[in-house]
Amino acid sequence: MDTSTRTIRILICDDHAIFAETLAYALEAQDDFEVCSTVTTIDRAKQSFALEPDVAIVDVRMGDENGLHLVSWIATNHPSCRSIVLTAYDSDEFIIGAHEAGAKSFVVKSISCDYLVSAIRDVVAGFDFLTSEYVATARERLAGKRSRHFESLGSSDRHLVSLIAEGLPDRQIAAEMHLSLQTIRNRVSRLLKILNLDNRTQLAVLVARSDD
Repeated sequence: MDTSTRTIRILICDDHAIFAETLAYALEAQDDFEVCSTVTTIDRAKQSFALEPDVAIVDVRMGDENGLHLVSWIATNHPSCRSIVLTAYDSDEFIIGAHEAGAKSFVVKSISCDYLVSAIRDVVAGFDFLTSEYVATARERLAGKRSRHFESLGSSDRHLVSLIAEGLPDRQIAAEMHLSLQTIRNRVSRLLKILNLDNRTQLAVLVARSDD
């Protein structure tokens, strides 16, 4: 896209309406920017694509909704629109998630407006800041953090995780550890949350890496 000859149309998706409106006001101070819509839900964001935005600025957390689901939807259904993930949380998990969803840039809300203006122009010009190398570094940091969390677990939790890694079902683990089935399920859920993992398979992989 030749940004010197046309206005960049921007969609802002953030569940905090005051923040979204303030950001829209700041961006529209740029002669080549037009905020075509500000929305607070994913459904309204999808409806706004009738306005043909060039850039979608999406918060990771939109109330009870995951903004990365919207980024993925945009990448699939409107690939000409470039997504920028804007969040208050500078997190390796979110960096990886933004990359996997198809975002082109990841910025935190503490950055200056000038930085965001430059990021918008750059992604429209075709730059992708969530490169494989950049995301690989985030993955390494995240793996290191998870390993440290795993190493800090108590002996009982480590025993539980080792049984999961062996492929034992919860009922058999409960019998092995002389605990109720519900207690095992609660502890597994807690461990997944502590280690920021999605499922038991990832937990088993973490154990395998720890043993290497």
